[in-house]
Amino acid sequence: MDSAIAAALVTTPTAVLAASAAYAAGLHQARGARRGPVDAVRRQHQRDAYAAFLGAATTYAYETRLTRNQERALAEPSAGDEDHVDRVERRSWELRAEAAELIDPLQRTLPVVLLEGPKHIAELAQEASIAAHMLRSGAPQFVHRRTASDPQAVQRAREEHARLVDAIDAFTIAARDHLNESPDQVADAA
Repeated sequence: MDSAIAAALVTTPTAVLAASAAYAAGLHQARGARRGPVDAVRRQHQRDAYAAFLGAATTYAYETRLTRNQERALAEPSAGDEDHVDRVERRSWELRAEAAELIDPLQRTLPVVLLEGPKHIAELAQEASIAAHMLRSGAPQFVHRRTASDPQAVQRAREEHARLVDAIDAFTIAARDHLNESPDQVADAA
């Protein structure tokens, strides 16, 4: 066999492999160039949706905190005709119930997160929303009780609020991790 033919036979598979690898790399690069701007816009929409939901959720959690409403009740002027402790206690539960009704900003931001996804983040946002609704539905019943003399009621209210805060924290961590993934990790997950 001629040495030129032997050399061609030996180098041909290498050339074919190199050409195939270059072709695959070119396809991947072209896909990235095409999808890059779309992915960047999508990621920004997700970031905006997550931030709006997180802002509404944390505001709701702050406004429904027991200590927040006790501070607000203490700041209100007293009429003088009732016991100060009873008035502050009753008024703090009234203020908490009023704050619990203000769930609309949270509910307006939830559908966008549900649409933007991904699924695990949408589910965590839904859990936070459910926890807020549970807090909202339970808040009015505390107004009609003597809560200081009912430690179980106070404990239940604290647990409802803690459930909301935990759900918001889980959403925050998952959203942050998702948004900080590299574009290659996001493309691989899709």
